[in-house]
Amino acid sequence: MRARTCAAAAAAAVALAVTGCGTGGETDDLEAQLAEVTAERDALQDELDAIAQRYDRTVATQAAVEGILADPESYATTGEMVEALTAHTALGSVMDDDVFGAVPHKTAWTYTLGGGLDAEIETVQKWVDADGSESGSLWVWRGTNHAGKPFELIGISIMTFDDEGLITNEWVAYPYPDDFVEEAIDGGGTPTTITGEAWGDVEE
Repeated sequence: MRARTCAAAAAAAVALAVTGCGTGGETDDLEAQLAEVTAERDALQDELDAIAQRYDRTVATQAAVEGILADPESYATTGEMVEALTAHTALGSVMDDDVFGAVPHKTAWTYTLGGGLDAEIETVQKWVDADGSESGSLWVWRGTNHAGKPFELIGISIMTFDDEGLITNEWVAYPYPDDFVEEAIDGGGTPTTITGEAWGDVEE
């Protein structure tokens, strides 16, 4: 913002100088300086406008993804829900999970919400970077795992976006050891808010 103000002030100063001078080479030089400063000001404004547009698009994408995840009942199948989510990703986008590795977003969402799981994700907190290039969220991933046991994990996502506000990359991390996350998804599950204790401690 300060750069834009300075550029505008410089343009105004050069304009005043031009009007107060005579003709000839000196006037031509001042007019050239005015044109240069004006071009710099316009380029800076274009850059600021592009940043504002990307921010708005990123906010819209984040809201759309959160809305899809919060309303699974609106989709007849997990596949339909995954397609809706994938519509907000760029070609070649990847989810890079600290535990399960990096795969295309469509594959990641398929196995996060289905693929042997019956799961959902609840967003708890979210933020968007001022220039719209990144966003982050804190979430709870819960449901029934591959072994038919309930699980509940908290985690964070950091996403990057292109100029159109589409997700290009998502990094996922958990505040647990890797083997705890793996057991939550493939083994005995985890303590949950429903039971308050691990499945191994519950009589079946």
